[in-house]
Amino acid sequence: MIKRFVITIGDSRVGKSTSARLLLDLYLKQKLTPRVYYHGHRYKLAEYKNYFDINQLGFSRGDSDSLLIDLERGDTIDVVLTDMPGQNFVEFKSFEKDVSLLKNLEATGYRVTFLHPISHRRECVDHYLQEVIEAIGDRADYIIVKNEYFTKDFFHYDHSETKTKVTALEGIEVNLKNLNQNLYEMIEDTNSTYTFALEANSTLNQLQKGVLFYWVTDFHSLVSSNVVAAEYLGLTNALALFEKMDGII
Repeated sequence: MIKRFVITIGDSRVGKSTSARLLLDLYLKQKLTPRVYYHGHRYKLAEYKNYFDINQLGFSRGDSDSLLIDLERGDTIDVVLTDMPGQNFVEFKSFEKDVSLLKNLEATGYRVTFLHPISHRRECVDHYLQEVIEAIGDRADYIIVKNEYFTKDFFHYDHSETKTKVTALEGIEVNLKNLNQNLYEMIEDTNSTYTFALEANSTLNQLQKGVLFYWVTDFHSLVSSNVVAAEYLGLTNALALFEKMDGII
């Protein structure tokens, strides 16, 4: 059985870490055991350190060797998630070529999924996403997250050659609904997981918790009920989870 090595990537402030955190909450709900890493120096998954062992992943041959040994020994690992700033992709590309990372991951039983949020900005598509597609091609799978926090009209992506390439590579698109900016910043200020922000002792009021609940549940239901998305993200028991959430709604 192929396991998944999910890498969030894309332009800055486009929703990479938000998408990663939503996935970590979903992995928690599904009682999966993920191995979590981050690239760069901005540690934006700190809220989950009480649930998962989170480590920095560098771009050296030693880092690659340690990672592969870790994965080979990790019989209980269900999925791997790495949060990578878009500006690190040039370094990652050289690193991947130097150590044949994707090929070695495949030999270890993992296939990479790039989870790539986009906004209304042309740069998201014509620079960041295009660069990933051209460098990696069919050696990985792709999920494009249309982040409606910015817009509901993704004109540059929908009319781009890059979208055509994503489709040809059997990549898929999912939508992340808009969350009010003030509420989003309030949640950030709690320094907690999205799940904890919904609990009784959270500083959010009931209305805010209701809005957050539907935002989280919508994304979780969307990726869990989509067979391809569930496969690409390393989810298990997706249909059962979706039916449970659907019953709540």
